[in-house]
Amino acid sequence: MSEGLSRVGAILTNRLGLNSSAIGAGRVPRAAMSRMRVVGLSDLEAYAELVSGSEAEIQALIDEMVIPESWFFRDVLPFQFLTNFARGGWVARPSRAPLRVLSIPCAAGEEPYSIAIALEEAGLSARRRLIDAVDVSVQLLERARLGLFSSNALRGSSPEFIARWFERRPDGFQIIEPLRRSVRFHWGNVLDPRLLNGESRYDVIFCRNVLIYFNPASRAAALANLDRLLADDGVLIVGHADGLDGSKFVLVSEPGAFAHRRRRPGEVSARRPLPPPPSPRRLFADFAETMATAEPLVRPEPRPLVVEPPAPAAAALDEEAVSPLELARERANQGEHDAALALCERDLARRGPSAAAFHLMGVIHQAVGRRGEAERCFHKAVYLDPRHDEALLALALLAERRGDRTSALGFRRRAERALRHKETAHG
Repeated sequence: MSEGLSRVGAILTNRLGLNSSAIGAGRVPRAAMSRMRVVGLSDLEAYAELVSGSEAEIQALIDEMVIPESWFFRDVLPFQFLTNFARGGWVARPSRAPLRVLSIPCAAGEEPYSIAIALEEAGLSARRRLIDAVDVSVQLLERARLGLFSSNALRGSSPEFIARWFERRPDGFQIIEPLRRSVRFHWGNVLDPRLLNGESRYDVIFCRNVLIYFNPASRAAALANLDRLLADDGVLIVGHADGLDGSKFVLVSEPGAFAHRRRRPGEVSARRPLPPPPSPRRLFADFAETMATAEPLVRPEPRPLVVEPPAPAAAALDEEAVSPLELARERANQGEHDAALALCERDLARRGPSAAAFHLMGVIHQAVGRRGEAERCFHKAVYLDPRHDEALLALALLAERRGDRTSALGFRRRAERALRHKETAHG
């Protein structure tokens, strides 16, 4: 790595607290090269000098690093938990002070507006709730305040839902004005100890799928901040991959919401006997057998049988006509693991983050014994596609191998639900 790129990476680590192995080796170089094209520089050392002396360029680089992929009511269960929490604690107690909710990071607004809709549908009017939303990206906050979304952000939403909460515009769907007014957007960093100073503490904090990307020191700083901002009896909702260790917070009983409260003084974690694992399907057995053997390292997607005349022996593979992921599978099956990973990185650079790319990277890392890297990639695949059954099965197997039966059972059950959904969708 060049000295210039190291300097740029150090600046980003200082600001964002990123764990380089969690975000992928190519993420910082891609962001830096993209910004260099914008500012007209071709030398990394010169760009490092620009970043070192320009707060505006640091912010532009941060905007380039942030992955804004999200959609409304992503992972439904946390919002169902919020609905029940609001009904029991606020709708049923009309004299209580307004419910305070924080969404951090809020990206382009999908999560805080989902919170507003959930609370509205729970019967909690705008005057009985306060929603704050924070992100480190100025660009994303501008989009969030506008409240204009593509159909991709509304994937899975019914026409009735869209008609009730959105107005059709030539360039997308805009959240209705009363809901836009009900969310307050702030620029801020979850690592900043002064974040939201002067604000009252929050009854519910959504901080999902971000802790996994922090290095240990930044993770500790973020959790200290969240603890400071959370009300005494408040609830912290994290992502499925964020994995709080239980020393400060304990899981609330609702399954799948990943909602936590503070551990009470002297409280001992209740250890309930685990239910027996579900009867394994043939797919589980096949997948376990595949993961345990070395050949083939990566199974190509099944294709229809096509009989064609053999290609000339000297014909070279047209790499431009084949997707990088297809080429990566070929390289992995030939044992060229580094080349396969580089092709996955090329696919990420060309088309952006995808569950398919991260799942394939996870399989390749596992094939060469890098289980930690593999697990991080599988988590990213599930983050992008919560119903990615193969990534869920891989995480179940990895959890079993390290003796974590609770996590393994949870991943297996989620994989079974994903498979049932896939079977139903395909008739």
